This record gives sequence, structure tokens and C-alpha cells, in this order.
Amino acid sequence: MYANLPYEYIILIGILRSLSWKDPTSIFFEPKRAHVPTYSAYRMHQAVRHAEFASPLVGTKIRVNSHNPPELCIGIPSVRREGVSYLKLALGSLQQGLSPEERMSLHFVVLLAHINQTEHPDYGQPWLAGMADEIVSYQDNEHRLRLAEKVESQNHAVKSKFDYSIVMEECAKTEAPYILMIEDDVVFLDGWRHRTIAALKTATAKSWEAGRAHCESFSWSTHMTPYNLNLSSLTTPLCKVLYLRLFYYEGLLGWNSESWPTYLVSSLAVETIVFSVLVMTRRYVARTWLTQTTLLLITFVFTPLLIILFFVGGRNFMLPQPTGVHAMDKYACCGQGLVFPRSTVTQDLLPWFQKNTWSMISTDSFIEDYADMTGALRWALTPVVMQHVGGQSSHNGRRGNTFEPTRLWNYGFEENDAAKLAEEHAHAQYQLIKDLDIQSTV
Repeated sequence: MYANLPYEYIILIGILRSLSWKDPTSIFFEPKRAHVPTYSAYRMHQAVRHAEFASPLVGTKIRVNSHNPPELCIGIPSVRREGVSYLKLALGSLQQGLSPEERMSLHFVVLLAHINQTEHPDYGQPWLAGMADEIVSYQDNEHRLRLAEKVESQNHAVKSKFDYSIVMEECAKTEAPYILMIEDDVVFLDGWRHRTIAALKTATAKSWEAGRAHCESFSWSTHMTPYNLNLSSLTTPLCKVLYLRLFYYEGLLGWNSESWPTYLVSSLAVETIVFSVLVMTRRYVARTWLTQTTLLLITFVFTPLLIILFFVGGRNFMLPQPTGVHAMDKYACCGQGLVFPRSTVTQDLLPWFQKNTWSMISTDSFIEDYADMTGALRWALTPVVMQHVGGQSSHNGRRGNTFEPTRLWNYGFEENDAAKLAEEHAHAQYQLIKDLDIQSTV
């Protein structure tokens, strides 16, 4: 009766291995296979072609009317990286495929983050002038320039936060209701804009629903910080929306060691349920074939073996993130693409960045610390709409191949189907035109 069970278990292992190979939290993870940039390579090719086509458009690119703020401001601080430049890919993928109506709703701000901007390999490039609505510099403001001269000699964390705050400030001046801050070594999928706008609407609705309960359950005593946060200095309500995350790394969303009590209790609960069901079945239904030996084997051998398979299969495969907008306030990495409400930037983040200019904490950790301190809501979008392709860090540390990093890779992004995305984007563009026509007649 039990002779074939080992073979059946081996078959289950084979099936699980064939399905969970791209989950970095799975024991069956195959990094070389999972890092193949199936869709990213396609988008990078499209991005470069679009950037080259945009070059002759210097001086004629679409700009947003000053009386009609953009729907979204995209801010990109960019620094020189040894031997490679990613900025063209980021801008190209953001703008490739946009209709004139979509492009008019966006505003692009780029900072070449060097006192001498000629040090940046993209300085003076026609495609940059053709795609960026604003190219800001330290020299735009005397106080900013003096501070930049001091920051230049500091470590990467200090300078990156300084650059981040400059771009946020410039985006805030456009009065766009939302500000998307991205790193320059990323690519976006076709149709990222309509998905992001829809996700922001969903996040707003969910924030109204979750905000009250979240604030009431938030305990200040468990969120002590080294920043000596003065609650009276906050100009907006606590537990507000901080950001919508457009990218995350699945490798940090696995079975975390600090949650082992939860996993143990859950496993014991499964064991208890299985045992109880079998006991009831044996008593009232199948006493003849469900022997005591069979009951014990199922409960204490087969069930534990299946539980082991559940865990080794990886959390992302076994318990994937829900599709759409969902909370992600733990284990989120990193700061490749975050959308902030303008009110959050002007009233909270900018003052906070400026107050802690010399903090040695990296930008993404600095933002997460602020969220932990204030109880701000953090949302994420699944599937993600962007990929991190940088293998050369912004402080010249090598992470892997130039466009295929060994870490910080969203494996689900590569499953995108270019044809289906193009069809979805075309439908969204048609709907946008209809909506604009309706608005113009009102």
C-alpha cells in the first residue's frame, strides 16, 4: 500500500522544482535561468530607439501648460557610473509608446548630480534635452551650490539624500499631485503610466478604508527612533499615505527567521486539523480501511513531509503577493521607484530630509525609518511596472554584469508579454482620449 509513496513524493519534488525555479526564496531557485532579461532586453531596445528618435525634437518637445499642472512629475537624480550610462534607458522606456495626451500629463525633471556637470557622460546629449522637461543643476541656487560643495566630499548616503531632496523640491514646484522618484538604472514596461495612475486611485481609496484602523493600532512606544522626532512639528495627520511602490525585490519576501513562531504554530495547526479529520473519518466513515497505522503515518509522516515541501518551495511561489495594490510595510527593497503625494513631499519629507542632511543612513532606509516612526501607509503595486537593470551602483560598486544584476531583480517582470501589454496600452490610450473629450464638453 505504501510502496509507491516514496516515488510519488519524488514526483512532487520534481513538479515543485519545475514551477518554483524563479523564486529566490525557494531551495529550487535557478539564478542563471531566472536572471534572463526576457522582457527587459526588449524594452531596453525600444528605449534606445525611442531616445535616438527623440534627439531631433530638441526645442519642440511637448510641454505642459503652466496653467495646467502635470498629472505626475518624474524625478531622476543621475550620477556618473564608471563605464556605463543608464539614463537613456530609463527616460526612453518611460516615454516610448506614450501618446501626445499621455506625454502632456507628465513632467520629467533630471539632475546630473555633479558640481561640474560635464563629468556626467550624458551631459549635452541631444536625446537628454529632447526628453527631459527640466535639467536642473546645483548652480541653479547659490545656497544649493554651497551645500553641494560640502556634500560632495561626504559619503554616498549623505549625497544621495541631498540629490533626492533637490529633485523632489523641483518636482513639487510643478504642482503635480504626485511625484515619482526613480533611480536612473531602471526600465519601465509599456503602459506603465495608466497602471500607475489607476494604482494611485486604488491606493487613495484603500487609504481611507485602512487609515483609521491603522492609526488607532499604531503604538508610539514601540517605534522609538534615533531622530528624536518632535510630533508637534508634523504639519499633517499621522498615518497618512507615504508612497506607492512600483518595484520590489522578491528575495526579501521569503520565510523570515523572526517569524518562526508563526510558522511553527501554523504547521502544528495543520497537523491538528489533519489528525482531527482523520480521527472523525475513522470513527464514523471508514474504520475498515483507515487503520490506526495509516492514520499515524498520514499525520506524523506524510503531512510533515508535505509541510516541508511547502516551505522549501519558496514563499513567493506558495504565497504570492496579491495582484493590485496592497500594503508592504516590511521587507521592501529598494528605492528604485516610489510615488509620493505632493502634500507628503512638501509638508513632511522635504523638511525631514533638510533637517537630517548629514545623516549617514541610505535614502531608501531613511524613508523607511520615517514611515516606521510616523506610521505612514506604504503601498505596493503587483505586478511591478519597472525593472532594475543596473549592475554598476551609483557609488561605483560592482553588483554583477552591466545590465543583469545578481540581486535587486524582480523575476515576475520578465514574464510580461509585449503584445498583450501593447494591446492593453492602446485600449488605455483610447479611453484617455474619450475621458478628455468628455471633460472638454463639461
